[in-house]
Amino acid sequence: MILAVHKHVIARIPRFSMAHDGQKTWLLNINGVRASDKGIYMCQVNTDPMISQIGYLQVVVPPNIVDDESSTSTVAVREGLNISLTCKAKGNPEPRIVWKRENGFNITVDRRKKVEKQHGNVLNLTKVSRADMGSYLCIASNGIPPSVSKRIVLDIEFSPTLVVPNQLVGAPLGTDVTIDCRIEAYPRPISFWSFQDSRNMIFSGSKYHLVTNEDGYKIHMKLTIRSLSPEDYGSYRCVTKNSLGEAEGSMRIYEIPRPFPNPKSTSGLLNGVAHIDLNKKHLFLLLFAYILTSWPFT
Repeated sequence: MILAVHKHVIARIPRFSMAHDGQKTWLLNINGVRASDKGIYMCQVNTDPMISQIGYLQVVVPPNIVDDESSTSTVAVREGLNISLTCKAKGNPEPRIVWKRENGFNITVDRRKKVEKQHGNVLNLTKVSRADMGSYLCIASNGIPPSVSKRIVLDIEFSPTLVVPNQLVGAPLGTDVTIDCRIEAYPRPISFWSFQDSRNMIFSGSKYHLVTNEDGYKIHMKLTIRSLSPEDYGSYRCVTKNSLGEAEGSMRIYEIPRPFPNPKSTSGLLNGVAHIDLNKKHLFLLLFAYILTSWPFT
């Protein structure tokens, strides 16, 4: 295709223009270079014989991730199954794809191999566990800045599991006592406390204080019963459920005697008789002094 003759642009492309320095140099200017502009260009001088000069225009394009051909921003899979995350990118030169975890943890590509990063358009994960849950970064680069990335959140779904650290807790009347349970579940479960065989939930108030700490799929629940009365002793249940199942654990609070304070050493007169309350250390020293003064040394 002929683009220009002398200073006249023949091709109807507004981005192309010609310039001449008035002597020997002719310039072809291309504004807003596009990937389609790459190719062979020839400058021809119609002399006899004809002379020409050929040049090749290489257009470099920074990477761009193609969302339509990549995994969605959030992917969910049941625990124990396999999953493949896909990331496609375009650019010139062809972009390279690197996968990393956003939290800096290693990627478990199979149950026996863990790597800091993985190369390729597709990241295959086998028999995923809840530890694989989190954000994965697909980073595309080709040496032409800037590099680009896509964040894909991997959700691992599993039924609730529950652990009760202490199933028996002793506490005296009138004191406060705290019991707790630890839960792992996803999707996020509904979790609550109940007393004895009642299915009624326990709520925070003057009698009870509830604390729930969440860290991803892990939940730590604490229940404090204030100023224990005889009616407060019994079995407390920690219950959790989501769309995949439910679990519960029980803790029994029982009464123990209130501890007595340690007696202190005292001395004084009782009914006119000298009264001395000695601890073991004082008795030993007194006995040792008596032996030293009464033993018939020769």
